[in-house]
Amino acid sequence: MKPEKRKIVVFDFNITKTSPAGSCILQVISGLYEDYQFTVIAEAFENPAPDKISWIRVPLPAKPLFLRYLTFQWLAPIYYKLYYLANQEAPWLVISTQGEFVNCNISYAHFGHRAYLNNQWRSSSVRGLRRVVRWINHQFNAWTEAQAFTNAKTIVVPSKGLANELSQTYPQIKEKIITVPNPVDINKFARPEAFDNRATREQLGLIVDDVVMVFVALGDFERKGLNLLLEALANLQNPNAKLLVVGGTQSVIEEYKQLQNKLGLSNRVVFAGFQTDVRPYLWSSDLFVLASIYEVFPLVALQAPAAGLPVVATKLYGVEEFLQDGINGWLVEREVSALTQVLDQALSDKAKLAQMGAVARNLVSNYDLASFVTRWQFVLDSLP
Repeated sequence: MKPEKRKIVVFDFNITKTSPAGSCILQVISGLYEDYQFTVIAEAFENPAPDKISWIRVPLPAKPLFLRYLTFQWLAPIYYKLYYLANQEAPWLVISTQGEFVNCNISYAHFGHRAYLNNQWRSSSVRGLRRVVRWINHQFNAWTEAQAFTNAKTIVVPSKGLANELSQTYPQIKEKIITVPNPVDINKFARPEAFDNRATREQLGLIVDDVVMVFVALGDFERKGLNLLLEALANLQNPNAKLLVVGGTQSVIEEYKQLQNKLGLSNRVVFAGFQTDVRPYLWSSDLFVLASIYEVFPLVALQAPAAGLPVVATKLYGVEEFLQDGINGWLVEREVSALTQVLDQALSDKAKLAQMGAVARNLVSNYDLASFVTRWQFVLDSLP
């Protein structure tokens, strides 16, 4: 007779492939559901095994983001209480992303909200009502993350940089922190030999001779530096240098199109909008660019090398752990002049970009899904 599986409850309101933190939790569940009995408490969950994994759906308002967080904080404990009453016992472990459920055993941190407010927030270019809303959102998440970190026995983070940052911000939690680098599906993001680069580019209004930089982000274009990339592109003399922007809501895209026109870039930037599958856009590009002011380990910075692209990025947590300057990409200061100089050099030799992309793909293989699941298995095995 097989021993009963240990029960784990997971909290994250969006456990789907398009959610940065949620997609990582999804990989943990997908890789370990044969060994543990998972119950997921979330608004959205792409259940890899509905017959073996339980899902308790928490209804949330569509927007704004702050209200979604607030509602989840209110409803999640109620649904957890119902789970407890139905099972007549507490689960072995409760895992929560960041502070989405503060009474957790493992807090899976993908941002340092208090540190961000204390440091990078001052340099944010966001203005008006959007700035007020984001400040409230970060303040709320800073409050909940502090509670979760205090209660948790273990705090899992994706990068050494975030581990150091949280240790400095919350010195009392230093011994709780374990680093598990983010994963990437190497095979899924590999460019197929049969992929028609020419046809995809034509659909986007690009030509084969263009040297295409790709910028990918769900949103928060200001923090991720799209304005700086547009200004740097305006300084480049190469007429074949183009920028492909993937992600963003229509209202944000319209705002950046105004900046595009102001800088005289009407024929050099393509806005593809939000895409559930970014792979064709990576495969149709020559270089991935990210000039963010703050990241803890952006998944797309692993996906792009897996797709065969070298990376130009500012000095970001996680990225600086695998990006070797001049080998698989370039580390650059977050200034227009520095970006212009590096991009001018990078885009001048399309053949070299392809060679560096091949190196980037080889180096990123250490972040494959199997290694990620194995590291999480080690974290769970280390707990009583």
